[in-house]
Amino acid sequence: MAHIQSILAATDFSPDARHAAERAGMLGTTLGIRRGVLLHVLEQSWLDGLRQLVGSPAEAKHGIIDDASLSLAELAEEICRLSDFPFEPRVCTGNTLGVIAETASYFDLLVLGARGRHPVLALALGTTSQRLLGKTRQPVLVVKSKPAGPYQRVLVAVDFSPNSEKALAYSQAIAPQATVYLVHIFESLFEMKMISVSVSDEIIKEYRIKAYLEAEAELTHFIKKVGVDPRRLVCVVEQGHAPGRLPEIAGKWDPELIIVGKHGRSRIEEFLLGSVTLHVLAQSRCDVLVVE
Repeated sequence: MAHIQSILAATDFSPDARHAAERAGMLGTTLGIRRGVLLHVLEQSWLDGLRQLVGSPAEAKHGIIDDASLSLAELAEEICRLSDFPFEPRVCTGNTLGVIAETASYFDLLVLGARGRHPVLALALGTTSQRLLGKTRQPVLVVKSKPAGPYQRVLVAVDFSPNSEKALAYSQAIAPQATVYLVHIFESLFEMKMISVSVSDEIIKEYRIKAYLEAEAELTHFIKKVGVDPRRLVCVVEQGHAPGRLPEIAGKWDPELIIVGKHGRSRIEEFLLGSVTLHVLAQSRCDVLVVE
């Protein structure tokens, strides 16, 4: 079973990062998390550029760090007033992605905003959250909106891979009181070939029914394997191509959080973010938790 005892919220003081810090504080209180750090990283390359522009680089650098530390402490106090969860504010310098990933390795959960202060740069290079997913093995919660309360509706996408087992387990850890929509989307691998060779509609229909029943049985076995009470789940089995179908299904059930594994069953996806994960991050309107 997954456990969350420590939480790291990274902020660049953007509105989305503020929402992420608020969500992290809310989780800290509702889940009884023991330790929380609010992190801001000053990009070293930016500080190096500053050194070439000003006459007193040491003074300028210390002034910038002091200003960031003050702003971060104020944010931590505001979050504590809202959620009653005390964050330790921490300012670091270095490569932003590298520092966040290294720091996150000491925490059970990393929380980020979906967009930072530089949306044009994010479009060119990929969002900070997407780029960080390739650098850390910790669960990453990407927050897309201001939290209104604890998660009440959670959608977990599963393909029966080990990452899917962790995704379902984390639904119990991060939202223990929520309704969980457990979604499996299967593809009828031979249907297009059957159509291309003019197999009768009746045989194709029988094939679809058989494929559906097999997927349903595998989902039941999966739930037992993970050890989750099925009475807390709403099971959804659909046919189609998962990257395209999952956002449609999410639109129907309107979850506040979607949980996906970083990789699926494909061996190719061991080296890349899974296509389902990328589609969910890009297209969903709700928060997304990615686990590995």
